[in-house]
Amino acid sequence: MDRNGSRRLGALVGLTVMLGCGPSRDVWPADVVDNFMRACSARAAERTCRCALDALQRRFTLEEFRALEQRAAAGEAPKEMMDAVAECR
Repeated sequence: MDRNGSRRLGALVGLTVMLGCGPSRDVWPADVVDNFMRACSARAAERTCRCALDALQRRFTLEEFRALEQRAAAGEAPKEMMDAVAECR
């Protein structure tokens, strides 16, 4: 295989891995991210909030996060949420 063929094959393999083999990630809307960061930054350092956001996005879909957020707004401290961000403190 020539050099260009090797590059094409490498690009194809990389694209296949990115599209088909990796976990799908639920992309949260900018307003959700902004609201989380604003609320979190009022109580913690921005880097801690970014870590927490990343941990939550890895663990929960947007729908799951919104359900946890509702529980938190009602005064509950959801254990699942606390566990997800425990490493960020």
